[in-house]
Amino acid sequence: MWSRRIADELWSGAVTPLSFTMLAEPMAEHLVHRHLENAGLAALAREPVFRLSQGHVYVNATLVAAVMAEIPSLFLSEGLLDLLPAALREPLRRDGRSAFSTSLPGILLRLALNETGWLPWARADLFRAATARIRADLAAWAPRDRPTDADLVHAIDHVRTSLGAYLDIVSWGMIHAYVFFHLTVELLARWAPDLDASATVSELTMGLDGIQTFEAHDEIVACAALAHADRGLREAMMRDPAAVATACLAGGGSAFATALRSLLDRHGHRFVARDLSQPTWREQPGMVVEMVRKLIDSDARPSSASRRARRRDAVARTLDRVGAGVGGTVKRLAFERVLRWCEQYYVLRENMRYHADLFLAALRFLALVAAERLVEAGALSSRSDVFFLEVEELRGQLSGRGVEPAALAIRAADRRQAQANAAAVDPPECLVGDLDGDAPSPRPVEVRASRADAEEMLSGIGVSPGVVTARVRVVRSVEELQAIEPGEIVVATATDPSWTSMLAVAGALVLEMGGPLSHGAIVARELSIPAVVNVADATRALVTGELVVVDGSGGTIRRA
Repeated sequence: MWSRRIADELWSGAVTPLSFTMLAEPMAEHLVHRHLENAGLAALAREPVFRLSQGHVYVNATLVAAVMAEIPSLFLSEGLLDLLPAALREPLRRDGRSAFSTSLPGILLRLALNETGWLPWARADLFRAATARIRADLAAWAPRDRPTDADLVHAIDHVRTSLGAYLDIVSWGMIHAYVFFHLTVELLARWAPDLDASATVSELTMGLDGIQTFEAHDEIVACAALAHADRGLREAMMRDPAAVATACLAGGGSAFATALRSLLDRHGHRFVARDLSQPTWREQPGMVVEMVRKLIDSDARPSSASRRARRRDAVARTLDRVGAGVGGTVKRLAFERVLRWCEQYYVLRENMRYHADLFLAALRFLALVAAERLVEAGALSSRSDVFFLEVEELRGQLSGRGVEPAALAIRAADRRQAQANAAAVDPPECLVGDLDGDAPSPRPVEVRASRADAEEMLSGIGVSPGVVTARVRVVRSVEELQAIEPGEIVVATATDPSWTSMLAVAGALVLEMGGPLSHGAIVARELSIPAVVNVADATRALVTGELVVVDGSGGTIRRA
């Protein structure tokens, strides 16, 4: 069984063939296969991890369930189990095992012998050391001004190899992020049941130092403050944000221009969406200026200082509650340790994508340079068609062993059209079997009190608390996102970390994809935006302009 919901934690939205074939192999090898082999689970290490179906990525949920079966029930929180389809989740709930009835002791011993730095007190330090080297490494391997075709192939191979090494570091950090986040939620429910768990977890994880996404957001907020003081600049932004961006990047010594250039120097590698076919901030700086414009006159979200203060208060309040009563001292110490690891790997979880964008930006640049040559040779109709090739097709064409140019151009155009056709249909949550022709597994049908209730209510996973009544803004593209008005409820398939400052003006967030540790959920909690994720068909069930009530704690959306 294959699950799109699990895949949404790593991929999201439509994925082009070049992105999938560039990334799926190193991700499967370095995030999954290598560690299963080291753990002594050789049979599982041979199983496929990802598949692409109708432009969407699915994860082998049967493999994930088999790995979870090796974990004692004590560590299988409801949040982790909820990632699985029901057919795979229920047996794990029903047949849970103790640490002595699984192979966990042997797995841990083999990992201790075969891997270094995988334990939670070591992995975060390895991640920080690795990310400090990424920019310099990629810059050293960037092709010269007029690279040969062989240079491009060599550079693509090097970036993919470097990405694999990065994923080796990331892999255990991601696992720790899920384990300790959900364990924190579980311990709260057991040891502090009178606290509002949703609100408490949101406060415990906001204002953490070092999350690059929010550092970039704070820089955009600072740019907005500079623009607020300049009436002429504000008016220019209203007329043409892209022109303002172009003028600032061309030079000029104003404080705003200097701040914008500094922002793009540091964060310009961020993608506006999650695929190599999408531009970066550096390529589309007008979007960044539009974010600034949105924030100039909107009600400010909590500042970074206030977010940190709320977290400190929440930590003190929670530890006092956990430490009360019989065994309080022991419970407090245990919870404090789990919370520290939760915080540490929560930061890593969000920063993982930020630094991955550096690799993706390098691969996009190389693909576009190659595309120019393929267009000249008649192997592509346009540069953007390169994203509908597979990586081996691209490498083969550059190496002189590809197919006849006109045939390749037709192949890319056909795939582009097939993906456009697939975009008109909602992808199923699960697939059963190994071939694209196999039938999707049926979606569970919820039994409701009446048809009227079904028409008025949508549900999903509440990931950020609060109740908001406001107008809907359905967002299916970056262009539609830029049309958002302050206070509107953003309804989208998924969000991207690069959207953070645009989302800061939203009243609430409703997403078809994602879970408690998806980027949309993390952003919503940080900025105190009520949010519900994993809402099936939300972008089709809701219409721009209609009035709805979003309950971020209860996980519901109903028409007002």
